[in-house]
Amino acid sequence: MATATPSSSTKGHCLNHVELNKILAKVSCFIFVARSDATYLPETLPRLCQMIAKANCKVEIVLDTTPPKGVLGKSLAQAQLSDITAILETIQKDHSFEIEHFSSDHPKETRHLSKLHFGKPYRETHCFRGYPLLGSIRQFHKDDSDYVLHFDSDMLFHEAEGFSWIESGIELMEEHDDIVCVLPRGGPPASNDSLFQGTTDYKIDQERGIYLFKNFTSRHYLVHRKRFLELLPMKPIWLSWREPIKSMLLGNGKMLCWETIVENAISKSKYWRADLMNEKAWSLHPGDRSTLFHDLLPEITSLVKKGLFPENQVGHFDLRLDDWAKFIHGER
Repeated sequence: MATATPSSSTKGHCLNHVELNKILAKVSCFIFVARSDATYLPETLPRLCQMIAKANCKVEIVLDTTPPKGVLGKSLAQAQLSDITAILETIQKDHSFEIEHFSSDHPKETRHLSKLHFGKPYRETHCFRGYPLLGSIRQFHKDDSDYVLHFDSDMLFHEAEGFSWIESGIELMEEHDDIVCVLPRGGPPASNDSLFQGTTDYKIDQERGIYLFKNFTSRHYLVHRKRFLELLPMKPIWLSWREPIKSMLLGNGKMLCWETIVENAISKSKYWRADLMNEKAWSLHPGDRSTLFHDLLPEITSLVKKGLFPENQVGHFDLRLDDWAKFIHGER
């Protein structure tokens, strides 16, 4: 349930155009791509690149070449590395980004980054579901940037012409020192600004025009890097009490997902995640990988770009595929 809360942070001065451009030049932007993304990548990645280009950020596509494991590796179809590389190179002809083939098969780097992040040199490179731990950690130590901007390659965004939620997020964090992470609002806006977040608590800060959360999502984020590094070392969270023992003995303990570990650290800190209440930008996460999803995706992305959506999607971050099917097929 949303509750009102007053602004409580230290305020700085509003950025002028020159100051903002200097900060944007020090934003590290990473888009994660896996072999399972091949079927929808030609539809989602160009739109992500268009949005990022508005903020004038340099983009690096991080292609995880590690053989997939966990439920993500078992449940999702995996393209050949050469095929998904070819897809990326085709998209690269029209959009500016670098491609890095990233492998987590580097024990020395794994132990080094794990010690920085968790305080101990664990050998786990992916969480128990198969999402990259090492790749997520590495973003914050690869470049000496002011901000880290990250997207999973399946994310969908609406952003009004002439508006950049990335620039707005930077301005918010430069002005208020209690914010560590900024996102656009999750799902299309409701008339009363309500969100459907399940059991996740949030507060509404009317003065600053933001939703405040103590949780975190790894699917997309703009993070103030210095404040984030203050949270280190983070306490790893395991699937069971046996897993740390397996980690020490075998190096394959089942660690929970990185976003859960970050959320735990933020919840104990002075910092908040802030979602912008601005109606000019919102995000959707498509969790469904069915044939229906692939059939509808071109139409969905086109409608999202125009700011059109089914009524039942209002306030929901996760894509409601059946409602989109009805919406697209004329039941509006």
